[in-house]
Amino acid sequence: MKLKRLNIIIPVLLLSLSASAAPIDDAKRLYREGDYAGAVDKLRKILKTKPKDGTANYYLGLSLIELGDYAAASEPLEKAEARGVADASRILASKALDEYRVDDADTHIETWKKSLAKAKKDEPEELAAMQRRAMRMSNMLERVESIEILDSIVVDSADFFKAYRLSAAAGRILPPDAVRRIGAGNDAAELSVAYMPQNNSEILWSAADESGVYSLYGANILDDGTLDHSVALDQSLADGGNARFPFLMPDGVTLYFANDGENSLGGYDIFMTRRNENEDGAYYQAQNMGMPYNSPYDDYMLAIDETSGLGWFATDRNRIPGKVTVYVFAPSAMRVNVDTDDPRLASLARLDNIAMTRKEGVDYKSLLESRLPAASQSQSIEADPRLFALDMGGGKVYTALSDFHNERAQSAMLEALATKLSLGRKIEEIESLREQYRQGDTSVSQQILDGEREIAKLRRNYRSQINNAVRLEKE
Repeated sequence: MKLKRLNIIIPVLLLSLSASAAPIDDAKRLYREGDYAGAVDKLRKILKTKPKDGTANYYLGLSLIELGDYAAASEPLEKAEARGVADASRILASKALDEYRVDDADTHIETWKKSLAKAKKDEPEELAAMQRRAMRMSNMLERVESIEILDSIVVDSADFFKAYRLSAAAGRILPPDAVRRIGAGNDAAELSVAYMPQNNSEILWSAADESGVYSLYGANILDDGTLDHSVALDQSLADGGNARFPFLMPDGVTLYFANDGENSLGGYDIFMTRRNENEDGAYYQAQNMGMPYNSPYDDYMLAIDETSGLGWFATDRNRIPGKVTVYVFAPSAMRVNVDTDDPRLASLARLDNIAMTRKEGVDYKSLLESRLPAASQSQSIEADPRLFALDMGGGKVYTALSDFHNERAQSAMLEALATKLSLGRKIEEIESLREQYRQGDTSVSQQILDGEREIAKLRRNYRSQINNAVRLEKE
């Protein structure tokens, strides 16, 4: 009799356990499928009867984060952490760092460590990385630069560079396909940009190697407007991460770029370095620009226009889907840091409100309009319509055939321009053959090799004809 009764009770218990487990399983499924709103509804129903359930609180916090409700996510995650959910501590620590709350992050990291120890699990590398990140943020908060923000512009992330209004002296920020269009191949990073200084002497860009890591590349621009051989910039600039978004100051030495390696706060940070003029192709160790330029999110493309007295950088710290914010600021000759006792320190570091960075009584709209150039030199690689720019020495630059006084020199220049036209056509032809080769047609390999030799010959002829035109003009 007792045995029979036990047979009846066990299925009932199993059915009861299955029924109680189903709601949380459904919530997890909704979360995995990306239905975060549905998961939130399901989880809140569960928590009405089981408010301390660690798993339900954990998934509620995750779902709220996915929905962009970061503030509401904290409470359920803290409840999950209290119930020993180690991953809740990890997320809370990361969230605290995103909000510049270093002390809170340290507390969550310690709780995370204790939870792992209790479960007899090894500490992951991510924990050590987060400790380093917290230390880095703590150090940066002691050196927040006081800058003056003149404007902030929210733009589409793909076209952010169009918001930069640079004067001619600052050079040009070019769209991602610019490098491909002037013959450097198809390896330039998407959604990146290229940079060309005012004298059109070189171009810098970012491209990925075989392992998918982005590095900075550069090439001199020849007199005919084509590129010389491209070279990778100093590999130390990658610093274990990706290096992108280069901007070279007019001094030809100071380089700003973005990197997401070990020394960033999270995502891309803006760095500054200088060319080592004593070692060809070498750069000094790059320095993180610190706050407020950098944040736990992506910050990049810092450009300084000395002519207008304006600086620019882009960031997605405001977390607007598909958008980035471009800040326009007034660069200072000397760095002045915010007082570490200033109660606004974290807010200024985050750039919560650009009004906090401004001086009283200044009409910033008029100030900005008075400094901005009439038209930006960025965005277009064809911005300079000249056929050539020939340095004749003594400050003279010829840009048209009519500038020549010597008829023989003018004829030599015409010959050079004809060679330049042939060179351009040959480059297009070989690029087309390279595309065929990339598509699997290996039969064109010899034509490519022959074409490359012809291109080299045409370039030599062009240089010789240019030199001849200059010599004849000076006779």
